[in-house]
Amino acid sequence: MKQYLWEVLGGSALSAGKVDIAKSENKEGAVRIRSTLLTTAILVSLPLAGHADQQVAAQANWQRGNFQSYNNGDNHFRLRVALWGDSFYADDPVKKAAMIDSTVGSMNDHDLDFTIFVGDTKNGSTLCTDEAIGQEPMIIFNRLNVPTMYSLGDNEWTDCHRTNNGSYDPLERLAYLRTAFFNKSVTQGPNPIPVQRQGDLGQAYSENSRFVKNNVEFVALHIPGSNNNLVATTKQCTSKSNRTQADCDAATAEYQARNAKNLEWMEAAFAEAKVNHYAGIAIAIQADIYFPIELSDGGYQGSFLPSLNPAVNGYADFFHKLVEETRSYDGQVVLIHGDSHFFKMDKAMYNEDGTLTPNFTRIEVFGAEDNNWVEMTVDPTTEDVFSFRPVVVKK
Repeated sequence: MKQYLWEVLGGSALSAGKVDIAKSENKEGAVRIRSTLLTTAILVSLPLAGHADQQVAAQANWQRGNFQSYNNGDNHFRLRVALWGDSFYADDPVKKAAMIDSTVGSMNDHDLDFTIFVGDTKNGSTLCTDEAIGQEPMIIFNRLNVPTMYSLGDNEWTDCHRTNNGSYDPLERLAYLRTAFFNKSVTQGPNPIPVQRQGDLGQAYSENSRFVKNNVEFVALHIPGSNNNLVATTKQCTSKSNRTQADCDAATAEYQARNAKNLEWMEAAFAEAKVNHYAGIAIAIQADIYFPIELSDGGYQGSFLPSLNPAVNGYADFFHKLVEETRSYDGQVVLIHGDSHFFKMDKAMYNEDGTLTPNFTRIEVFGAEDNNWVEMTVDPTTEDVFSFRPVVVKK
């Protein structure tokens, strides 16, 4: 059994606690200068035979980020994490391959600890074959030098009922994804990270996962776009699709069951964080729960909050629970998502008196034909815990 420990020392970036909004303009100044960073890798290998207790302890230490038994009591390791999703939306296979090569190469050049992929392994207008949603993403994840936490998106299953996606049964596609990607208690990719999973391996809700490293909790929740699979109107049921009402009723039933499990998993994650005094929680979902509302100039209070009717909005229950948990938690909370393909960093949660909720930050990753990514630095010794830097990939 091998435990991999990393220490990364680096410079400053966009701070979770101090920046209201930042948008990438693809300028050279937005790209981190790698020469300013020093990276040290430490490998600890435990004997396999006759040391079962040591292995169990090591696994528990890794899970909680407790490296004191290995590093003379120094429990501070700064993490560097790539945030990406909604990737490689190109119908031309040559162009798509070039995008994959450049993104994978860029990440592999950046001495990362792991990546978080927030869903959509293909675009929304191509077939939902096993190859497209299963085999090809696995190959990409395995080309990276580091493991990947994966949160499912809508293009992998929710939208597969569309005629241009092949008129697949979305629930069958979801079952396939669970058996393909979430049949082990580890992340995707090389040197996988041990994780807790909510459901039985490869079965319902096994895609919901979490792990703790360096006193920070990382949580994957299955909250995809397309209204989280809640079919609230006839238009949502039949647009671009041959679905029957029975199909749409089944979709809504799936949403209702999974929505309850998502809330349960998030509540458990926050409870663990509060008891153990974790410095922060990073929550990965796919959906842009704010889309299409512009939050500025009164849009948050005047448009977004009134839209949160759980009868028709598949994200209402999630957001209300997120607000409740964030306000009762002393650490920093970052919500990482994709879906609408425009890099954002903002403080998208406000109190009733109009002041912002200071410990909450929202990050949206790049997407579609824009194959850039975001570097997140996690340092539990700092006030803000999370900081961010857009990385513009060379074409």
